[in-house]
Amino acid sequence: MVPVLLYLLVKKYVFKNWPAIRRRMTQVVVPKNFLLMAGFLMLMLMKLASLKAQDKQLQYNILRNGKVIGWTKLTKTTTDQKSKISLESEVKARFIFLFVVSALEEAAFENGVLVYSSQFRKTNSDVKENKTMKLTNHGYEMYKGKDTEQLQIPILRNHMLSLYFDEPTQCSRVYSDSFQRVLDIERLGKGGYKINLPDGNSSSYYYENGICTRVEINHRMYSAEMVLSK
Repeated sequence: MVPVLLYLLVKKYVFKNWPAIRRRMTQVVVPKNFLLMAGFLMLMLMKLASLKAQDKQLQYNILRNGKVIGWTKLTKTTTDQKSKISLESEVKARFIFLFVVSALEEAAFENGVLVYSSQFRKTNSDVKENKTMKLTNHGYEMYKGKDTEQLQIPILRNHMLSLYFDEPTQCSRVYSDSFQRVLDIERLGKGGYKINLPDGNSSSYYYENGICTRVEINHRMYSAEMVLSK
């Protein structure tokens, strides 16, 4: 960020004071090396300015029986060959007692390869899940507290969080942190894709212009829907 601001300040100053600068340049002998270095510095500043991170955001309402019971917000940040997707979610549901479920998830990619992911989830004040996964020289490793687990999975290029920003037209499988497995994607037609989960439940994703606009959650005990709000 600092190099970009410097570049803009230099550009503004030169434009405003160019006549005076030009007169002084005719009176001062400038070494060739200085001009070369100045030109190189300007090119580097311009390149840094072009590498500004691009952010995309999606916000969903979570509905059950037509009533909003929660929200989910996703942010995708892309810089050069790196990208990161973050998810925040909260659901309030009453089954005799009020349950508040909150979640934080992340997935980071470098050159299209998944290199890091994390998942944190709690119900009321009880932490239900807290784990991270990293790509190491030995493959993917999962960390839960003090425990480390070596995962027997290939190099990953797709993650469940990716499904919100990119329609899986060229993808048939996707990695799930919840199950630590690669899951099959079933095409439904008309922009729909279904994922059958190992626990017997399923989720169906629907797209418009490549962006997920709706998710149907089919659970053995309930059903819910996520609808894009902006």
